[in-house]
Amino acid sequence: MKKLPSLPVQIFELVLTQILKMKISIITLAVSVLFSLYSTAQEPIPATINPINETFQVDTLANDGEELEVDSLKLTNDETLYKSIWNSTQIKYPINTLPNKNDTITISLLNSGDSPFVMPVKGQILSKFGPRHRRMHTGTDIRLNSGDTVRCAFDGRVRLAKVFRGYGNLVLVRHNNGLETIYAHLKAIKVKVNDTVKAGDLIGLGGRTGRATCNHLHFETRLFGEPFDSNKYIDYETFALRSDKVIYKNKQFVTDLKDLRDKPAPENKLLLASGRSGASKHVIRKGDNLWVIAKKYNTTVKKLCAVNKITASKTLKVGSVLRIN
Repeated sequence: MKKLPSLPVQIFELVLTQILKMKISIITLAVSVLFSLYSTAQEPIPATINPINETFQVDTLANDGEELEVDSLKLTNDETLYKSIWNSTQIKYPINTLPNKNDTITISLLNSGDSPFVMPVKGQILSKFGPRHRRMHTGTDIRLNSGDTVRCAFDGRVRLAKVFRGYGNLVLVRHNNGLETIYAHLKAIKVKVNDTVKAGDLIGLGGRTGRATCNHLHFETRLFGEPFDSNKYIDYETFALRSDKVIYKNKQFVTDLKDLRDKPAPENKLLLASGRSGASKHVIRKGDNLWVIAKKYNTTVKKLCAVNKITASKTLKVGSVLRIN
């Protein structure tokens, strides 16, 4: 009688047989898959099926980039007000940049998403916007010490950062709200052109570069390159905004629509109102004295006293009217 293998041997042979069968099945399946893939690769792509739409992908990325740029810089006003003009060498703009004289443009100074206004430097006002020494002073001079921090007023982007004629070291920022501000006579510039800045960010260090007789910040506000008095919307005593908007029409800058005139005042009336040579009267303001007034109107204290029948020691009351000639 033939002797049967032991039970452990039988189990081993059974397991080995099953493993061999599984290997054969796996090899057969792999060959089938490879053959199928090869056959599919040889078939031509039907004409009705388009390859990957590269144009769609590029457009999507471009749109994403543009949206990010607009969201981060909020350049809507830049595009609509300045017709996408971006000049990093000059302060002024071509004359055709100005809007139609009948257009009324409102600049909102409190935009959601923007940082609140920050006073560039808190100091004594040395000189206001207006005529000075027979020339137009296009900004407000604020006293500071050499090396003091000068901060950005509103969120925006740096358009100029360079030495500029009488301004010395100058930074000009175009703001998200549409205004542009100038910071001049800086000891050092701490930003670069195209830098994105927030209200309160460091712009530079105070100094007296350019045409300056002492350390101070020359601060300007402009729209379409046209300077206007920042005192219209900034309270220089509280260092806060006195208005939440600036309205522009036909080279007029106001904070209330009712203050707009149908026509700008003629040049000679502007001269009289601002106190330049040729004016007949002067309204006494805080800080005025006979010597300052005489110098402003190119006359002498003696003549002012004679015309007004007063003495040189006369105390001038704020709001009273002084005759010039």
